[in-house]
Amino acid sequence: MILNVLEKKQVSKNIFSLILEKPKGFIFYPGQYLDVELPVDDPNGSTRAFTISSSPTENSLMVTTKKGISPFKKFMENIKPGETVSTSHPAGTFTLDETEKAVFIAGGIGITPFRSMIKYVLDQQLKTPIILIYLNSVNNFPFKNELDNWQNKLPNLKIHYVNTTVQGKLDKGKLKIILHTKYLILNTIFYLAGPPGMVDDVEKILLKIEVDPINIRTDRFDGY
Repeated sequence: MILNVLEKKQVSKNIFSLILEKPKGFIFYPGQYLDVELPVDDPNGSTRAFTISSSPTENSLMVTTKKGISPFKKFMENIKPGETVSTSHPAGTFTLDETEKAVFIAGGIGITPFRSMIKYVLDQQLKTPIILIYLNSVNNFPFKNELDNWQNKLPNLKIHYVNTTVQGKLDKGKLKIILHTKYLILNTIFYLAGPPGMVDDVEKILLKIEVDPINIRTDRFDGY
């Protein structure tokens, strides 16, 4: 697909979003991704996968990423409204199960699929209970203003921001305090998204507190 770039938004100092035209009849599930191909000479190839950070309920598509030093990232950062990008059709199985309680654990840019999922729950007026644990190494959490606004509108959404530089990494003790009860640990779907090391570490913690592996879903964001 060839999609028009409608807008570029600065989300934080090192993170930006491209707002793309949404084709008529375009269908995807919150949490899915697009392969974006750019006309760039990069030793790692000209295609990268990006989660769709917008919700299916919104009128445009959004992909959000960190700035980088690769030719691909430099080219992407310099794309202007009115230009186009080539993308795949949506893909991926890291999607929301609307019928089960959810704990989202995001590391940095790993917030993107959860931004899509939470906005979808809000717009569809779903009753899915959600706890978001948002880890970041600085106090500038991308999409925080939106998330706080949605938390005020969604009684079934609870958000915990963790500045890991100040509060330390998420560990078994911190997680048990947030989750409160053994029932929640045993009867919840856990969604982990972020850098591979963070996802691996959190997955090990969940297994230690006896979360069933079948209830752990992961999305590892490799650096480009």
